Amino acid sequence: MRITFVVVCFLAVTAFGQNIPFEHDGLNRQYRIHIPDNIQSNAPLIIALHGYSGNNNDMISNYGWVELADERGFVVACPNGTFDQFGSRFWDVDYDFHPQLDIDDDGFMVALAEHLQTLHGLDPDRTFVTGFSNGAEMCFQLACRESEFFAAFAPIVGMMLDPLFQECAPSSPKPMLSLNGTIDDVTLYNGDLDNTGGWGPYHSIPDTMALWRSILGTTESESVFLPNLDPSDGSIVQLETNRSIDAEALLQYYLVVGGDHDWPGQSGNRDISATLEVWKFFDDATAGPCLPSDVNNDNVINTTDLLVVLSGWGSPYGILDLLGVLSSWGDACEPLGSCCQPNGSCTYVAEQSCDGMGGQWQGAGSSCTFPGCPPFGVCCLKDATCQEALETDCVDLGGSFRGAQTQCADIDCSQEFNDECFDAISVSNGEVAFSTDGATTSPDTYNDAQCSGTYLGEMFADVWFSYTALCTGTLRLSTCNSASFDTDLVVYEGNCFQKTQVGCNGDNDNCEDFTSELTCPVQEGQQYLIRVGGWENGNSGNGILLIECE
Repeated sequence: MRITFVVVCFLAVTAFGQNIPFEHDGLNRQYRIHIPDNIQSNAPLIIALHGYSGNNNDMISNYGWVELADERGFVVACPNGTFDQFGSRFWDVDYDFHPQLDIDDDGFMVALAEHLQTLHGLDPDRTFVTGFSNGAEMCFQLACRESEFFAAFAPIVGMMLDPLFQECAPSSPKPMLSLNGTIDDVTLYNGDLDNTGGWGPYHSIPDTMALWRSILGTTESESVFLPNLDPSDGSIVQLETNRSIDAEALLQYYLVVGGDHDWPGQSGNRDISATLEVWKFFDDATAGPCLPSDVNNDNVINTTDLLVVLSGWGSPYGILDLLGVLSSWGDACEPLGSCCQPNGSCTYVAEQSCDGMGGQWQGAGSSCTFPGCPPFGVCCLKDATCQEALETDCVDLGGSFRGAQTQCADIDCSQEFNDECFDAISVSNGEVAFSTDGATTSPDTYNDAQCSGTYLGEMFADVWFSYTALCTGTLRLSTCNSASFDTDLVVYEGNCFQKTQVGCNGDNDNCEDFTSELTCPVQEGQQYLIRVGGWENGNSGNGILLIECE
């Protein structure tokens, strides 16, 4: 069944606001909504749809929508689907196992959007729909059938069932962002026209994108690979941007090579945040000039704008345009971005304002929500003194960072802490006590090619040890039945600057509680780096690492 993927929960379990009833077509429907403080009139609205068997509490609480809405000034609403015969919430996109169900979800979405626009003074020309999995398929359905009511769509890891694919003819085609993974085992990249999965026959993702290129008339295409910010996630992102000749139509397609049935940034791929990418796409697709009188869109009101107005006098420009340019003369549009301040806080401001705060500006369009600022906490310097700083500043000082939100009052800098490769503690054969509490997750690369099937995870909150082999033979490393959390083990040959992974293990079948054990060949006198971490966010604790060489 198409299940909502479990994501890391950064927020409290309680939702942002309670379910609000909304009657439609004789059914008592529900939605949750978040309206930022000091929201401007005529603000944008995003409707975000949960996956099959999910709910709106999950969508509004766990995908970063609330934080981003507060930062960028839009409203987010998350409605609930209805229950099917299995007790799972769903959006009626005509799955094969729902033949007896006929829910007017198309009408519900339109009615809810119009209701929220009126009730909260939101912009009908900037009302958008996104969704995950089944919610993504509802996006495609609305884009085909109700396009005139929405400004753009962003389905994440969804597909189009064959009947919708064949009949899709939007009356007013709108910009589309779509994202899929190549190894998704729920929404198959190559489609399922034989209906082996039971959802109903559906087309491949490449064919689906070809359909939307045709619908939107996008003939100009550009493809780039985005920066691989997290090599350990096992995937990279290719972005294909398709535009029409007049640049009015837009299809933006993210292909996560090695990506599964995930919402990037929350689970799976960590190179992008799907939430942030969706908002930037929506904002860009409907944005006018930063300054109303910036007629040539160069972010400054100057002589060039005056010449453009005069050259187009009578059509399309007139006296009001001229007065607008003259009254705004010299105004400049300052792009906004995240500003990381020395105390670890983050604000979304212009570069000049950030400089005035003594912060580090992360660039235009950057966000405090993803990837956010470097963690702020204790930095133990080489002379064993302590100061609180950003992790990046600590590294520049040659210190050892002891974890986000840590305080000097609670940390003894005279004790070694092996939080990063360069802090690795020298160990020998025997039992080594360790703790990963307070450790950060290192950016060093690893993969599960040497331990496929053992569920090697995220190496969360990892610690490092340096070991010189005392034999030429087999090295055994084990946390088997001796750790308080789900451990991962990785071992490298070499040093921090030039190392080669030679072994790994996630869960050993002979160990309880998902603890780990591995063996690998070693050469006497050779240096090895041992890395111990947790399977996912939240997996940290104490344990004993057994080191044997024979």
